Amino acid sequence: KSAGGAVWLDPEKTSPYEFYQFWINQDDRDVVKYLKYFTFLSREEIEDLAEKTEKEPWKRAAQKRLAEEVTKFVHGEEGLKEAQMITEALFSGNVKSLSVPQIEQALKNAPSAEATHEAKNIVEFLVETKIEPSKRQAREDVKNGAIYVNGERQNDVDFIVEPDSDFDGKYVIIRKGKRKYTLVKIK
Repeated sequence: KSAGGAVWLDPEKTSPYEFYQFWINQDDRDVVKYLKYFTFLSREEIEDLAEKTEKEPWKRAAQKRLAEEVTKFVHGEEGLKEAQMITEALFSGNVKSLSVPQIEQALKNAPSAEATHEAKNIVEFLVETKIEPSKRQAREDVKNGAIYVNGERQNDVDFIVEPDSDFDGKYVIIRKGKRKYTLVKIK
């Protein structure tokens, strides 16, 4: 997606993951219409998905099916599988299962920061990368279990972040809370 909200068919402009996310995040009010416009599903299948969405909107059955169908059509089975794998890794917090190219695809539009290869105390690391505004706030968030380093919850304020330990020493992925990711590029 561009700043204007456009989604592109070209994977250089919109990765399969971003494409999949675009479709999975469609509003309940629009998803049935999009299933009719953009998929080859039968009327019965679409009606069944509409009913499921009305009864259990939190399951997002229609959005998932829309995202699957359209992503597979545009990016093939491989593109769909990769988009689903990245989605699962980010939502489960299991980011260590991702490759460097997948991380770059998934977190392309996430906030980013830079750090050196030097191992650092987690509190200092969070403040130096501006993920946290102060050491006090960093200590509080670490103690409360709100900080994840490369998918692992850290609640020890003496934990040492070792930038070279994962992702070929290129990145450290910090998650604050449930979904706020920051991609720290190691220079």
